[in-house]
Amino acid sequence: MKRLTFSLLSIVLILILIENIHPQIISSESEATKYSLYNTTAKYITSEIVADSFFILVSVPDGYYSNANSYPVLYVLDGDIAFGMAASIARYLQIGENIPELIVVGIGYGSLTKSAAKKRRRDYRPTETGGAENFLKFLNEELIPYIEANYRTNSGDRTINGYSLGGLFALYTLFTRPESFDNYIIGSPNLSWDDYSIFDYEENSLDKIGDMPINIFISIGSEESEERYFNPVDSLVTNIQQHDYSAVNLETKVFDGSTHLMGPPESLTHGLISVFIK
Repeated sequence: MKRLTFSLLSIVLILILIENIHPQIISSESEATKYSLYNTTAKYITSEIVADSFFILVSVPDGYYSNANSYPVLYVLDGDIAFGMAASIARYLQIGENIPELIVVGIGYGSLTKSAAKKRRRDYRPTETGGAENFLKFLNEELIPYIEANYRTNSGDRTINGYSLGGLFALYTLFTRPESFDNYIIGSPNLSWDDYSIFDYEENSLDKIGDMPINIFISIGSEESEERYFNPVDSLVTNIQQHDYSAVNLETKVFDGSTHLMGPPESLTHGLISVFIK
């Protein structure tokens, strides 16, 4: 009987505690919404081209809603993990007047699960089934028009940031539809996919790039695998340089002591400064 009474009292106490805690949780969520990360909104956008949905995060500058200015746009691949970093780095550099104010767009899948990783591989790798080709069409024909229709953007100043497999996709974009973006920030691209077929795309890109004014930043870490990352990237950069494009501004950087997973913030920070400070 005493045990039953004690159990009932315990349940009552737990219910009382829950009642008292619940309003605090609601208040905390309300504050979090009010002070959201860098004026960020998020929504799922369904692509008819890819036949899937993408989780899109958009951060606008602090004064966006109090002026009529148009802004350059930074499109960030791997948005589920890289968007917060990118928005923070952009704001730091803007405070220091290193770069102009930007709209930052993160492109993700809404999670970091194995399913999302599978979609990432589907979208970022050039394949015979049209993975990267379809994803690039989604960017050009669905996402970018949506952003430019709903936000005050400078359509002549678009930047893409991709790292590792995302860097491979950024290079694929540069070599197949270079007009998609004005600036390319590419960190430690994983070039080994499909027996380094990205070199074939590069070789066939001469007429596409031509005299198009494009700013390119490519980086690599000194401590990355020579076979998988360092040497292939070095070879690709050499190929691009040998074309001696009249209007291409190419900057490369090796981060001393940096491993593959240390590189994303370094690459984006120096990349933004490189493509905007001309």
